[in-house]
Amino acid sequence: MKVKTTRKAIVNGSYNVKCAGYCDLSYLLNNHSPIAYTCGVYGWNFDVYEVYGVTICTGYRNMPGARLQKISEYEEKARAILSWEDKRPFEEKQIAVENLLKEFCKLNGGVIYE
Repeated sequence: MKVKTTRKAIVNGSYNVKCAGYCDLSYLLNNHSPIAYTCGVYGWNFDVYEVYGVTICTGYRNMPGARLQKISEYEEKARAILSWEDKRPFEEKQIAVENLLKEFCKLNGGVIYE
């Protein structure tokens, strides 16, 4: 369940805040749900994900942080893994996408504890 929050709370409460556009990471974040969202006078602004040391904000407007690096490359890899052409069982696909997400977060300053 996600909770309503503010942009200020995200900036002050998180160390590594990065952003991406609406649906830019839909395949890569397939295994995760947002922890929070923000809204304003025009409605919903963005969702917030906490993933492997990176606070990812995806949405339309007023997102804090620098843009994530290599979004399209990793999203395309995740899309290929989750496609019907990939004949692996769904559980194996989920693990493969999760490993790809770990790699993506590490590239963007995240910390992975194993």
